[in-house]
Amino acid sequence: MGRWEEVGNMYYGTYNRILDTKGRLQIPSRLNKAEEKVFYMLRGFDGCIGIYPEESFIKLIHKLENKDFEDEESRAQIRLTTASINELSVDSHGRIAIPRAVLNDYGIGNEVTIIGVLDHFEIWDSLAFATYSLANSKSRQSMKGN
Repeated sequence: MGRWEEVGNMYYGTYNRILDTKGRLQIPSRLNKAEEKVFYMLRGFDGCIGIYPEESFIKLIHKLENKDFEDEESRAQIRLTTASINELSVDSHGRIAIPRAVLNDYGIGNEVTIIGVLDHFEIWDSLAFATYSLANSKSRQSMKGN
């Protein structure tokens, strides 16, 4: 399989959305593949929520299973990650409902930025992502030289 054939299975791009009053999020059509009826939501890095399709979620769980539970750092990662997992069904309108408690825990308001991150996508509070993006812009500039 060629490099570009794999892109169809990858999540990428940046999308701005507004959550409705019930915490429902319209998944961008580029990220909402027709076969995906369920996504797995879990604690992301740097203040975001990670949303995984089943195949990527299973790979992530296998990585966690291979960690040494006797190691304090690994044990904390396993516990915090698995405790944060929620199964989200995609409704007939292509939306997922994010529990208000989760949104509050992550400081995510009604304006969100969704970014594709290879095997999953992330949901950020729009202001938090803008801040993160600005703070990390130097690393993006250095990629141009590679």
